[in-house]
Amino acid sequence: MKLWKFAAIGLILCGAVLLQFVLKAAPSSRVRSPSSPSSSSMMDTNSSASSGAQGRLRRARSTDGGDSLVSELMEVFQSFTEGELKQVIGALVEKKAHRDALQSKRTKRAKKGAKPCSLRMVEVTVSQLDLGFDSDETIAFHYCSGKCTFSRKNYDVVLAHMKKSGLLLKDQRDKARHSPCCRPTTYEDDFLFLDNSFQYRTIREFSAKDCGCV
Repeated sequence: MKLWKFAAIGLILCGAVLLQFVLKAAPSSRVRSPSSPSSSSMMDTNSSASSGAQGRLRRARSTDGGDSLVSELMEVFQSFTEGELKQVIGALVEKKAHRDALQSKRTKRAKKGAKPCSLRMVEVTVSQLDLGFDSDETIAFHYCSGKCTFSRKNYDVVLAHMKKSGLLLKDQRDKARHSPCCRPTTYEDDFLFLDNSFQYRTIREFSAKDCGCV
């Protein structure tokens, strides 16, 4: 049996159970006609004798009505063609997949935004370093990137408050940094390479070896 048939049967059963629950939970309305004080004692006497029979009758009628509605609901579901059921199930599956994709994107953004300061790497040519050298030799350039939120000291907290409260002049606020920055703490060894003029060149302190929040 195909997947859509299982899903259709599940929908029918869920609808029937939900309908039975609603019918049982709905309170039965009773209309009482106004009566005089003299007839109240007679009504109390008769009500105690007939309450059991009326209760059983109401339950029987409610059950009959529920069975009738369930039968109608089953007929409605059976009136759907195979193509219509496939469309309904396909729409539900597509909606769930879209919701899961959005949740996955939010999770990835949260993880990406919270990445701490660390060493990264990218492959470039010497000419792409923009240091004035002409060479097609490829090197691994290491750089530092990430957040330093958890490395803030009391100095950073105090300076941020002074900048926000206006205790520093404008030119002083622009130059003063109130948060640590992810930067290299040590650099790799000097890099020796051959340029396009067949001459050996050396680059110093251009690629990070270790990173830290400074």
